[in-house]
Amino acid sequence: MRQKKTWKSIVEELILVFCTIVMLLPVYYFAIGAFKGRTDIIKYPLVLTKQMFTLENFPYVIKKMKYWQALGNTALITVASLLIVIICASLAGFAIARIRSRLFTGYYGLLVTLMVIPFIGCLLPLAVQSVKLHTYNTLWGCILIQAAWNMPFAVFLFTGFMRDLPKELEEAAYIDGCSTFGVYSRIFLPLLAPVTATCCIRCGVGIWNDYLVSRTLLNENKTPTLMVGIKGFFGSRGTEFGYAFAGIVLVSIPMIILFLCLQKYFIKGIAAGAVKG
Repeated sequence: MRQKKTWKSIVEELILVFCTIVMLLPVYYFAIGAFKGRTDIIKYPLVLTKQMFTLENFPYVIKKMKYWQALGNTALITVASLLIVIICASLAGFAIARIRSRLFTGYYGLLVTLMVIPFIGCLLPLAVQSVKLHTYNTLWGCILIQAAWNMPFAVFLFTGFMRDLPKELEEAAYIDGCSTFGVYSRIFLPLLAPVTATCCIRCGVGIWNDYLVSRTLLNENKTPTLMVGIKGFFGSRGTEFGYAFAGIVLVSIPMIILFLCLQKYFIKGIAAGAVKG
């Protein structure tokens, strides 16, 4: 019996290893491609030797993409959007989770419904609305759209997390004379680190990797963003693979650092917020 279990576990582990290799193969491909020329990428796609190794792609990419300006614009959009999302979603999640009201219950159901609407279907109305509100071709226009679009998912996370917190904490705070906002700011807010980290990673990666909003609402010459810059290396007549892969590496580094810093909170937030909610 033990031998059968051992063979079963070995087979399962081999399958998992194979699936992991398949998933990581594209990452390996563009990671080594960033340090090779276009000819070597085509001839030897999965090999990187000392003779092939070059750093010439990165200076060209930084200049062509206007990397530092694009990085600043993308970081501003991401950070500002996340601040709006976290503040508003945590307040909304507190009200929905801890205050019994049909109004809040209906509002929560509406937000969850909005999560299934595809973004591409709303892009044209958003562009028209941006023109009428004079937010077209402004970073603040992108920030408000990104914050609004990520709000339903963030409220879903915060609501699920706060519903799982013990009621005794809230009751003790009210006995000590705390107001409703005092309970939120003094009792609940310090406990929101896991779900906040989860929200930052899940929503932040989506905002950071956004192409549609930036390409539609911003002028790529005056206010470039990272994803629009990378798209410039993919043309209808040819693709500059080495430059594109180098750009992908440069764009990925900040998100990798963010995940490494917040990964322990990310697991807690997913388990406590999304599953139990």
